[in-house]
Amino acid sequence: MTKLLASVTGPDEAGIVIEGGADIVDLKDPSKGALGAVPPAVLKATIVRVAGRRPVSAVAGDLPMEPRIVSAEVEARAAADFVKIGLFPASRREREAVISALRPLAERIRLVAVFFADGDPDFDLLPLLAEAGFAGAMIDTIGKTGGEGAPAGGGPKGLLSHLSVASLGSFLERARGLGLMTGLAGSLEPPDVPRLLVLEPDYLGFRGALAAGRRDGPVDLPAVRRIAGLIHGPSTESVGAGVAKDRIFVRDMTMAMEIGAYGHERGRRQDVRFSVEAQIDRIRPDAETMGDIYSYDVIMDAIRALGERGHTDLVETLALSLCRAILADRRVHEVTVRVEKLALGPGAVGIELTRRRTDLDT
Repeated sequence: MTKLLASVTGPDEAGIVIEGGADIVDLKDPSKGALGAVPPAVLKATIVRVAGRRPVSAVAGDLPMEPRIVSAEVEARAAADFVKIGLFPASRREREAVISALRPLAERIRLVAVFFADGDPDFDLLPLLAEAGFAGAMIDTIGKTGGEGAPAGGGPKGLLSHLSVASLGSFLERARGLGLMTGLAGSLEPPDVPRLLVLEPDYLGFRGALAAGRRDGPVDLPAVRRIAGLIHGPSTESVGAGVAKDRIFVRDMTMAMEIGAYGHERGRRQDVRFSVEAQIDRIRPDAETMGDIYSYDVIMDAIRALGERGHTDLVETLALSLCRAILADRRVHEVTVRVEKLALGPGAVGIELTRRRTDLDT
């Protein structure tokens, strides 16, 4: 189950996020950058306040990729349950040198490497991290929007504006395969939660959305409870089995894809149109948050992921894959998928399938 990592500035905020439902208390000074570090004394005081109720992580700071500097800052925060080290923009050689220098510390400190979606992330470093004894790897952003309420237009964007859901899923799958704990963060907002939960990261990290929309503001208990409810809520368990159903749909979503069994269709992209209608648990009258509904963003993400996986011979393969992806959520009882190729003679040719969850085993 995915956990909530809540970034705090010290003991008082740690108490608030624990009351609000956070699973991991993460120490960070937002005024000092993406991974601005708090002094060791603040870490010590926070550990005393948490008193073992939650794991405590601490960031090492916004540091140059110099092994001596990074190692010293990590050592200074060895009291934390986890220490997060940013792999900031640098050459491959410089990043490898930092990872190698931390190998001895990884024997007694649980280290988590932080890739930056907007900072030249090199996911080919994942095997080296595992070999060096790192406990985990996550993706964050260097630029921050400030969370909910940030001005529209211009400025840094959140995680999903830099990497697609499919790309994030590939990162998580690769890291898990190496035995690494996984996390996602980066100016995440409430609507991002259901889209990322389907990827099953070990944790989602938040700061701005917990601070009433201002990353450098104090954490707000109702905001923490809101995000905790989204993460811990019934994201994959049916909440309305046996009652009347509602329907959600995505119609006429067109993407350029590599599709077709003929030789002349390989190495080129053509437009494919998707329409999806899903029977879901009935929406409760008191539904107010993203955690109370099944988001159509999840369907659109599943369609986009099909477009990123390379050449597919048959529209039937696309339709069946999409059915399986959508029915993986226990709130979906039945789905109808239509896939149409738009470049063959008539207006469209394709297939329409209807599947129920009971069909997944057949």
